[in-house]
Amino acid sequence: MATKKNISLFKDRITKSSRKEMARELITAIDTGSNAVHKLLFGSTDIDEYSNHGNYKKGMHDYCSKLSGDSFTEKRLCRCMYYKNSNHGTECEACGYRDRFKVIGDYQIIDYEVPAFYYGDEIGEIDLVISDGADYYATEVKPYKNNKETLLRMIAEIMTYTDGYKEGVYKKAIAFFEKNCDDGSVTSQQREYDEKELETSELIKKADITVFRFEITGENEFRICRL
Repeated sequence: MATKKNISLFKDRITKSSRKEMARELITAIDTGSNAVHKLLFGSTDIDEYSNHGNYKKGMHDYCSKLSGDSFTEKRLCRCMYYKNSNHGTECEACGYRDRFKVIGDYQIIDYEVPAFYYGDEIGEIDLVISDGADYYATEVKPYKNNKETLLRMIAEIMTYTDGYKEGVYKKAIAFFEKNCDDGSVTSQQREYDEKELETSELIKKADITVFRFEITGENEFRICRL
C-alpha cells in the first residue's frame, strides 16, 4: 500500500453557501483540461495510485448487525442494496433492512465499495456500480433520510473517486431517492434537482454525470430510473 500524502480535497471544501462559486470553479477546470480537473479535485498532482485494484476485499453484510437500532448510513444502504440484489443472497439475518431494497427494472447493482483510483485520507470509495448490461456506472449514493448533502458535493465525490481510471471503465453517476421511504416526504436531493441552479445543470452536462433516481414501485421495492 502506498504511503498516504497530505492532500486538499475539493469535495471537502464545499458548503451550501459556496456551491455556485465552486460549481463554476469545477466547470472552468473541465474546460481547461484533465490536468486542471485533477489538481482541483485533489489540491495536488502528487498523489499515489491505489495499489490493490482488482484484489480488494469487500466488507461482509454483517456490518449491519454492529449498528444500533434504526441507525441508517450511506455504507449500510449500499451494502444492503448490493446483497439484496446480487447472487450472494442475504448474509446478515440481524439486519432490519435486509428485505427492504429489492431493485427491479433494466438497471442492476453489480458491485459496491470499489476503491477510488487514487489513495489518500478521506478520498473515499465508489458506493455502487450500476449496470444496464452494456455500461458500468460508478455511482455516488445518498440515503433517503438524515442526509442533506448537495448535488455538487455528490458530483465532486464521484469525480474524485473515478479520476485516474481509463476512459470507458466507468461512467460517472449520482443516485438519490425520490422520497423518504418512511414518511413519503421529498428528499433534499430530489428537491434540489427539481430546482437546480444553472451552474449545477451546466456541471452535470460538462462533467458527463448520469443522474439516477430510486423510485418506489411497491412495498420495499424500487426501480432505478435515469433522469
